[in-house]
Amino acid sequence: MSIEVRQLLIRSQVNAAPVVPQRQGVSSAELQRLREQVLSECKAWLAQQLRAQRER
Repeated sequence: MSIEVRQLLIRSQVNAAPVVPQRQGVSSAELQRLREQVLSECKAWLAQQLRAQRER
């Protein structure tokens, strides 16, 4: 096994369990607003991708 492969293996084992930060309290209204914002952005992105695909 080459040194590069061993280093990658060691790094992947060391970084295998990332630390999850503590979740701060977020109101359900704020979560709903964020969900709607993400959904809106996803729809806009998808519409743009479909439009670009049709233009090809």
